[in-house]
Amino acid sequence: MKKIPVLIDVDTGIDDAMALVIACASDKLDILGVTTVAGNVALCHTTPNTCNVLHLLGRGDIPVARGEEKPLERELVDAAYVHGDDGLRGWTFDQLHDEALVAAPAWEFLRDKLLQSEEKAAILALGPVTNIALLLRRCPEIKEKIDKIVFMGTSYRTGNPTPITTFNVLVDPEGFRELLFSGIPIYACPLDTTREAYLLAEEVEEIARIDNPAARMTTAILGGYGRNAKSEGQSESAQQELKAGRRFKGVARLHDPATVAYLTDPQLFTATKYYCDVECKGEITTGFTVIDMENYYGKSEEERNLWFVDSIDREGFVQLFLDSLRSYS
Repeated sequence: MKKIPVLIDVDTGIDDAMALVIACASDKLDILGVTTVAGNVALCHTTPNTCNVLHLLGRGDIPVARGEEKPLERELVDAAYVHGDDGLRGWTFDQLHDEALVAAPAWEFLRDKLLQSEEKAAILALGPVTNIALLLRRCPEIKEKIDKIVFMGTSYRTGNPTPITTFNVLVDPEGFRELLFSGIPIYACPLDTTREAYLLAEEVEEIARIDNPAARMTTAILGGYGRNAKSEGQSESAQQELKAGRRFKGVARLHDPATVAYLTDPQLFTATKYYCDVECKGEITTGFTVIDMENYYGKSEEERNLWFVDSIDREGFVQLFLDSLRSYS
């Protein structure tokens, strides 16, 4: 089977680490490289986290390029209150394995890898899209070498960390707007859908019984995911509800892993094409993705710029995740 050439852009915190578990286990992907960006935590943590996770998964051969420390036009807002100060709450590495770290900055590394690829490559964007937007600003002609961008973010009716915005868009809305109007096919895995990519308690227990380094890391970081989170601005009762896992279904939601799964196993999902824009100047709505599901703007099929992934086969996804973890034994 022909593999999909892919570049993966990450802000490695907890869910990025689990996304790399699926990506590195898949026999459907040819991973050309990984780039890091500030997002969940600062770049000084996302880069070593990425290198170390790849090494743990037996893929320390994949080149890693360090990306941008802040968004295109604003200061960084991180999510250390969820992921821990170093990004992998619940798991620490004994030493740094950065042998595969390259000197080129991420945008330049992406450019070179795309130019060297004999066929168009996909980009998996699992964090704020600053690196990719910078690439498109500096080398607009490179878009002819990109098959699609699969992005974790956007929402239609629900948000995080605000009522209407998703983190990866909120951090760099200008960057996401660059992608939306680039002409490149954009596939968004929104919170509306990835919140259905949840694990039940018994499924977490099943992961804990798998005896290999990938499963041990996953068990540890799942244990820290949300339980120690600080929900600033929420009432005490809302914080307790979040900690107890009652706000949404299941005990953990795997947003980034579901996004990887869309590229490897699209039959588990459905998607519909809409016109989308993003608010960059709102006082309380910055980062809000306006997805025109009713076609109020009267956009033609060609003018619609976002494939909105609107459903997931949860059981099929969980089986894929479990199979990926078992493959490291």
